[in-house]
Amino acid sequence: MALDTAIISGASEGIGAAFSKILIKHGWEVIGISRSEKKLNQLKKTIKINKKNFKPYVCNVKDFKKLMSIAKEVNTPKLIFLNAGIYSPVDSSQSNIDTYKNHIDVNYIGVLNCYEAFLPKMLLNKNGQIIIMSSISGWLGLPKAAAYGPSKAALRSFGQSIRYDLHSKGIKVQVCSPGFVETSATSVNDFYMPGLMNVNKAAELIYKNMKSNKFEFSFPFLFSFFMKLFSMLPDKLSSYLIKKNIS
Repeated sequence: MALDTAIISGASEGIGAAFSKILIKHGWEVIGISRSEKKLNQLKKTIKINKKNFKPYVCNVKDFKKLMSIAKEVNTPKLIFLNAGIYSPVDSSQSNIDTYKNHIDVNYIGVLNCYEAFLPKMLLNKNGQIIIMSSISGWLGLPKAAAYGPSKAALRSFGQSIRYDLHSKGIKVQVCSPGFVETSATSVNDFYMPGLMNVNKAAELIYKNMKSNKFEFSFPFLFSFFMKLFSMLPDKLSSYLIKKNIS
């Protein structure tokens, strides 16, 4: 029997790598996309079960033509996990135009490139699932996140919009908006990160929630709850609480 195929962008490290291992453990074929051949090879060495089910492809998500080429080669995906992204904390009192543009190019346009490349086969099959990795920082502005946050807010809005078109095509859309997860991205932060979560635990929660009917899911629960509450409060109060607790 043919295996279900998952496309995972940003597969070589962090949540992408941890989630790839979980899917492979549960019998999926994973098409792992990353710009780093070295990290993809390192990941493959750490896969202990069904190693042959991991198929690495070196590609920058900004390269739409190469993504289209990969899409022609691989099996029809049952899951498209749009995860590739970058994070750089910025002091927005300084000039950061290149950083701002790069975050949009990778975190938002890169997701659109993957979506456009791999969606057509899924549409023909009239069955599948798309998970978009956004962030709690897409709910409201956070310190040092002037480059990262807007790109994640755009992804959340994108997911909210495409679900209406894809529902009738048999495709489920979900948005995952985690808080702080222990990855190379968050390791650069020099401020307190409430609810900082182990990356493997985060990947397990994604696997659990992908089977649910939730459109958006977040973790860790307590931090997510308070951040959602902050996003609903008057700005003067929410900004005071954020400054006091995340800075």
